[in-house]
Amino acid sequence: MLSMAKGIKVGSEVRVLRGKFSTQKGVVQASEGVGRARKWIVKLNGGVLERFSARTLELEQRHLITPPSTSIRAVSQEEEDSCSSNTSSDESSTSDNDEMREVDEDGASRRASDVSERSTELDFWKMMMPADLMRNIIEATNLHTEMAQKPLDYEQLQHFFGILLAMTLASGGERRDMWKTESNGPFPAPALGRYMACHDFERIFRNLKLCVYTDEELADDPWLPIRSAVDSFNRNRRGGISPGVTLCADESMGSWRGLAAKVDDAVVGLPHVTKIARKPEGVGTEYRTLSCGETKIMLQLEIQEGKVPMQGKEYAKDYGSGTSSLLRLTRYWSGSDRTVVADSAFASLKTAEALHKHRGLRFIGLVKTAHKRFPKAWLQKYPYTNRGDHCVLQANIDGRQYMAVGWNDKKLKMFISSTSRTTEALCPAYKKRFRQSTPEDRTSAPCVVFYKEVKRPAVVEAYFDNANAIDVHNHLRQGGLELERHWKTQTWWHRNFATIFGMCESDAYLAFRYFHPLAPILSHREFTERLSLQLLTYKSSFHDTGPSARLRKHMPVAPNEQPLQTVVAKIMSSHTLKTNMRECPVFQYKRQRLEQDEEGTSHNGRVPSVQRKCSVCCERKTAYYCDECTQLHEEIVPICNPGSTKPGFTSCLAFHIDQVAIAL
Repeated sequence: MLSMAKGIKVGSEVRVLRGKFSTQKGVVQASEGVGRARKWIVKLNGGVLERFSARTLELEQRHLITPPSTSIRAVSQEEEDSCSSNTSSDESSTSDNDEMREVDEDGASRRASDVSERSTELDFWKMMMPADLMRNIIEATNLHTEMAQKPLDYEQLQHFFGILLAMTLASGGERRDMWKTESNGPFPAPALGRYMACHDFERIFRNLKLCVYTDEELADDPWLPIRSAVDSFNRNRRGGISPGVTLCADESMGSWRGLAAKVDDAVVGLPHVTKIARKPEGVGTEYRTLSCGETKIMLQLEIQEGKVPMQGKEYAKDYGSGTSSLLRLTRYWSGSDRTVVADSAFASLKTAEALHKHRGLRFIGLVKTAHKRFPKAWLQKYPYTNRGDHCVLQANIDGRQYMAVGWNDKKLKMFISSTSRTTEALCPAYKKRFRQSTPEDRTSAPCVVFYKEVKRPAVVEAYFDNANAIDVHNHLRQGGLELERHWKTQTWWHRNFATIFGMCESDAYLAFRYFHPLAPILSHREFTERLSLQLLTYKSSFHDTGPSARLRKHMPVAPNEQPLQTVVAKIMSSHTLKTNMRECPVFQYKRQRLEQDEEGTSHNGRVPSVQRKCSVCCERKTAYYCDECTQLHEEIVPICNPGSTKPGFTSCLAFHIDQVAIAL
């Protein structure tokens, strides 16, 4: 294997290091010889010249000629049900992966049908939030006695989720402050009572449950309250996301500062608390996670349940904790020839061998402590001259080539790889540095920012380009959304659900930013604001036919080239307010039903009221209603008088027009 740290000229004499890993511990056989560099082949790629040896070019053409493409699509209920049976053997995993590859092959066409220019933030949220999880929440929550008179339905659940997101946008305060109608400072009051009453939210909040289980089942499996949510998440990602060529594995933490104990064999707190000091939120539930290196969307989760329970998991007895977790996380992508990138918690020669043997996957990992059968001491003693130099040792184990790479950065970093190249990368590592513009005056001179370039091999570039995928995702969830801090609870599975809920919201933002054809440059906060509003104004009548499908059949749809003002003008021309509710056909039909029962007798002259609460603000009664929406939904849609506005808010009619524009 040629070391390309200092560059090689065609035909020049070079030092060739031929290394072979020994199967015995601590023994490395290496020899040096003199050889001649092969003839270089120049390849034009996007206007940039890249240099490859003949052997490297041959391997690249054979392996990367048709890389898997990243795609996203909505998962139907039938597909989620078909994915509900979990497999445990390699044979069943391979058959499942064949089914997954069929989804991958037509992923591009399905993406075109699911994601369009009119796709909203709510559409991406529906793709990322598992439908069977929401169905389980509704079923389990309605079993409580307090929910009997007013059961939770799909529309109320979306409003509940919208309020949770709205809470993350508020700055401090108590939860009840979100229902204030008068502003107490420069910012307008949230007034969430327009969408859901405070007592209804608290009632759902108290009785929220993720699945149905008995006390006996809970005694056998203390993680049962949250396990169904994790399984639903994994099934949704398996059927809805086709990742790119690289998968990233890392840890994620769900913060928890509450109880973590058992009393008389009854779980009264988090069944197992993990403490990792280096994490920003280092106390709570640890998840081993897998994400797409290209989109950074989370693909699989696995709860770390404690030392003893994890020892009984699949592959744990043969390979240990890190390798077995990686094998379980990558089950659904067996045989896809993708590359897995992982940090020192997973990386070892044993991991690279196991992924090739059981999953048919390639591996690049940063080696620190798991250096059994790895030439760590040899790489540390190698005489590196400059920063950016690297050394490579190659081994052939069971017909598979493995590389041990030492890269001399500020500190020596060592990698194990079963893929990629060791030629010098076209894009060096950029190190951000600061210096004074005038070295003589270090007090008043402005600071100048510059970037120091450090050369690196292609295998190191491939690692660092993808290894931060889960770190970026965790930062969006914990540093941006911060739902776990705003959702104050003493119920441990509520906190774990807040973690999964935050992952779904972050995935929706990452998918919107990557897949939307005309995605604007939105910050995470702006995306959360839009999604929260769309969830708060969600109507269940759209659920069966997809978002806005019924509206599009009856309302004018503007072409893509028309500006937003034209769309709003057309909506305003068709969505007019009428005042005489007695002449409304829907009102007359309901009045007739109330005046007569099955035998035709009178109901004491009782008639429906001609004033209804506004469907936007839910505060003031009004006799005005939207004629277009009333005919469409076959139900009166009352709207406040456009001449009356609430302090701090726009008119209800304008808000209603915005809702229709978002739906279109």
